[in-house]
Amino acid sequence: MSSVSRLESIYKDLEQEHQQVMKQMERLRSNVATSDILPLLEELRTLLIVHFAREQLPDGFYDALSDIAESRSAELKTLIAEHASILSHLNETLSSAKKSGADPSDLLGRVSTLLQQLDSHERKEHQFAVDVLGTKADTH
Repeated sequence: MSSVSRLESIYKDLEQEHQQVMKQMERLRSNVATSDILPLLEELRTLLIVHFAREQLPDGFYDALSDIAESRSAELKTLIAEHASILSHLNETLSSAKKSGADPSDLLGRVSTLLQQLDSHERKEHQFAVDVLGTKADTH
């Protein structure tokens, strides 16, 4: 299997996880009562832990990207570092949500910032893959 077809296969395999993450993000964006945020955040956390781990597995998505785009390793490292940053922000938001007497507007602000961060990451990751696949498809 060529590097390009391997990347395409891995990316397609991860698509269902991407869709689950996006659906959970939409649930959080909808007019959810503050009392409902905690279970939604916990579910998002579980989804992201699994998803990020699968992307970073040896022979996974990031390995496949790095095989094709060796010259862009700094960008890949940034995307991987964003995984840790997103999970850290999510854990802080969960901690805040669990505190009794938490300020609802602060919590909603944290959730909004988290969702923006995750949106940005997913867009960059997708664009990186599209760029790499497009470039390699053009040269084959």
